[in-house]
Amino acid sequence: MREKPGMAYSRGTPIYYLRLNTRDFTDGTDRGDVTGAKGPSSIERIQRLEKLERERLEEKERKEERRRLIIAGVKPSGGRHDLVDRIERATRWPMALLGIAWLVIGIAVVTTDVNGSASIFLVGTLFALWVILLVEYVVRLVVTPDRRGYLKRRWVEPATVAVPPLQSWRLVGIEKMSLLLREGELRVEAVLRHHSLFRVLIAAAATLFLGAWLVLLFEEHAKGSNIHGYSDALWWAIVTVTTVGYGDRFPVSEGGRAVAVILMLLGIGLIGVLTATVASVFVKEHTDANKEEFRKGHADLGQQLSEISDRLADVERRLGATPAEVAAVDAVADAESGTNGPSRPDQGASAS
Repeated sequence: MREKPGMAYSRGTPIYYLRLNTRDFTDGTDRGDVTGAKGPSSIERIQRLEKLERERLEEKERKEERRRLIIAGVKPSGGRHDLVDRIERATRWPMALLGIAWLVIGIAVVTTDVNGSASIFLVGTLFALWVILLVEYVVRLVVTPDRRGYLKRRWVEPATVAVPPLQSWRLVGIEKMSLLLREGELRVEAVLRHHSLFRVLIAAAATLFLGAWLVLLFEEHAKGSNIHGYSDALWWAIVTVTTVGYGDRFPVSEGGRAVAVILMLLGIGLIGVLTATVASVFVKEHTDANKEEFRKGHADLGQQLSEISDRLADVERRLGATPAEVAAVDAVADAESGTNGPSRPDQGASAS
């Protein structure tokens, strides 16, 4: 029988290997039909998981981009919008310096003992500076054609008018500061929602205030007590829950000590849960930061596995054989095994 080029290795290959590879051909079906009858291969499962992870990350990026656009809003241009931008650029540094001057004068009024005309002059200067800030803000608000959108994009600017030292935000950009503060707000909200951290904080605060109230009931009129008011009781509750324990305030009555034991046990658990929740937030952020790198690695791995799968399929196709050729190869291998002596353990296991 003439051997196929792809079967030239058969005489130098262990019998168990040949038998293992020929089982798929003994029923008259080809290799492709057998693999098609089985479930998805490991490569296909990995590729499917990699595709799902990539789609999830892409959807998350789209949501983040939509959220940023909603927060920032669409800034119009042209016409009076450009005039408002020019006014703001021209008054950015003067208004920031004016806010610093207002802060300096305010500190001087509060910290120095100024009376008479000097005091009136300083207070009048403070009021005049504040009026200038208000007028400049109202002018821009009147000039802009889209007041609602302007206020929405610059929702922190009224605070800079009410508190003049905040005019330094204009050096960074009011719209940028609005975006940063909103991002910070959403970040804090996400942290509070993470593993119900907000509920943990509520439980911790309730434990503090309730423990302080209970210990005050026992200690307020106890002999030798050093906790005589709610402020003292709350201070003692805080240092007890946080395991600081300064020792300047402590319960002396039996009831107060019982409350202290309960507060210490509950406080340790609540503080531990709070610490673990905050730590998990940072771990999650670190994981999310590396997801893009992992996604690229998964994509490269999926591509390499796909190439390996294609090459294996091509090799199997080249090594395909008919049942008659398989039977002839088995007969030759059995004859060689009989003439060469006892078979090796692996050969006997495959033959059985």
